[in-house]
Amino acid sequence: MMITNYYIIADLHLNESRPQTTDLFKTFLDDISHMGNALFILGDFFDYWVGDDVISHMQEDIIKALHDAHDKGLTIYFMHGNRDFLIGKSFAQKAKLTLINDPYLLQLKHKNIVLMHGDLLCTEDKSYQMFRYIVRTPLIKKLYLSLSVKTRQRIAQKIRAKSQQKNEKYKIIDVTPKGIKRYLADNKLLIHGHTHLFNTHHEKNYTRYVLGDWFNTGSYIHIDHDENIKLLKLDAV
Repeated sequence: MMITNYYIIADLHLNESRPQTTDLFKTFLDDISHMGNALFILGDFFDYWVGDDVISHMQEDIIKALHDAHDKGLTIYFMHGNRDFLIGKSFAQKAKLTLINDPYLLQLKHKNIVLMHGDLLCTEDKSYQMFRYIVRTPLIKKLYLSLSVKTRQRIAQKIRAKSQQKNEKYKIIDVTPKGIKRYLADNKLLIHGHTHLFNTHHEKNYTRYVLGDWFNTGSYIHIDHDENIKLLKLDAV
């Protein structure tokens, strides 16, 4: 099937405590669910994910919404973020979406676009980069998923709390020129999330689009059939 419209989102951090964000996403999803459209979710879709075997009512509702969107003709791709990297094949099958690697090269007819969650670009945060490498190894993931549900939830809560404390103590660690150069390579277009710093950066050799979070308002990128790229905001949450 030929894709004529691409929609790209990141950092919704869907959580039971923010039902308004869930409702906004479901409305957005319904609006774009047509044949010829594709949705790329670039990580931190959920605020946490402790395994495909532990699904909350809200998460089940989202799975059904994605499944229904697929049945209406929408093609959906999912990239892991730092909050939901444990999403696996079971979730993908239920939601009828395709898991993609980070980075992912979106190849259009006249443009190549590098898609990333964005955390790999923050090369100055060395402690996080080491943590990221360790927790994503197959052995560590297998060990974590073998723990009881309560233990997994407790660990996830501690990690989220520690991350929040770090963000409150220090300024946002943004992407670095070193990280951009490493992953952009010879391409000219980069789209990512993670930092929540909604903006378009027109540099000498490339253009970088940064998706915002969905805490107060939604944001997304639309690429139309002429390959025009627009970074847009949704109505307030």
